[in-house]
Amino acid sequence: MRTFVDFLRSDFQMMVRNRQALFWVFFFPVLLMALMGVVFGNEGAFVSKLAIVNQEGSPMSRMMVNVFKQVSALKVSEVGSQSAAIGDLKNGDYAAVLVLPKGMQQDFQKGSVSLPFYYDNSSLVQAGTVNGVVQQVLQAMADRVTSSRPKFALQSQVVAARSFNYIDFLVPGIVAMSLMTAGIYGVSGTFVAYRQKGVLRRLKATPMPLGTFVATRVLVQLLVALIQAGLVITTGVLLFKVNIGGLSTVLPVALLAVVGSASFITVGFFVASVSKNVEIAAALGNVIGTPMMFLSGIFFPMDNAPAWIQPVVHAMPLKYLADALRAVIIQGHSLWFVRWDIVILLAVATVFLGFSVRFFKWE
Repeated sequence: MRTFVDFLRSDFQMMVRNRQALFWVFFFPVLLMALMGVVFGNEGAFVSKLAIVNQEGSPMSRMMVNVFKQVSALKVSEVGSQSAAIGDLKNGDYAAVLVLPKGMQQDFQKGSVSLPFYYDNSSLVQAGTVNGVVQQVLQAMADRVTSSRPKFALQSQVVAARSFNYIDFLVPGIVAMSLMTAGIYGVSGTFVAYRQKGVLRRLKATPMPLGTFVATRVLVQLLVALIQAGLVITTGVLLFKVNIGGLSTVLPVALLAVVGSASFITVGFFVASVSKNVEIAAALGNVIGTPMMFLSGIFFPMDNAPAWIQPVVHAMPLKYLADALRAVIIQGHSLWFVRWDIVILLAVATVFLGFSVRFFKWE
């Protein structure tokens, strides 16, 4: 135990004395978030997300859903339950909900049909946009079928929903990104440098188990992860008034930070295990980390990304950490709500830990 504590203290002291490492680990994520917040912090929603509840199921209603999906100004999702769709609207997941009720086709043939329409008016620009686009699409469809109007009438109802600015979206993403970069680049660079300098070879000749040495590095990285998350979130709250769930979110966020950091630490160990020198480790780390940084929805949501790239997006572990942090920090959900994100992160940690053990070299 004494050896473990001594190594833990020495690792932490070496990190603190490395000013360049301190900048990239602690201050760069805060600086990046501050710059992005100043530039984009007052931006509202990114796209007008429309949920359609097709209760009719007729050829006409299916045609309407297909037409709405072709409108570039809308991001359309089909939801099976009206209550679930309205609940998601209240959580800020959608800008509006359009219901295609049963008997719609018969009412249309009789002359007019009323469509329940729920929308969020917390953003006047978004509310005006989604209302205008939906009405124009319905009018165009009615004109295509018959010249007599009105054929579709929106039965509009305002739903009080939580609104989110760009900075609300950005803060959890920056937290996730900082955990990823510290885990991959910090661990891989350190261990490869230890190997090149012969530190690992000399440790192999000592009575200290390899597990003790690795455990100290992991614990230091996990402590760094908690400090990183706290710094970024605190900066977001103080500078940009980011609305977090309160003190009740502290423990869930800490647990997510530990799980996410552990996942990327194992990726860093894998990079170190297969890299012969620091240059190769940096290159391989960039190959793994850079696509995650830009395809995981850290800076902007990936909902509107082309369909062909969506499988790549969903293969990024960073996406699940960012999504889980947003659900807990911004929307106030519990850890149970993000359980599958946690499972995926733990699976990533298990797989890369196995790879690291398999390919690890002392020299």
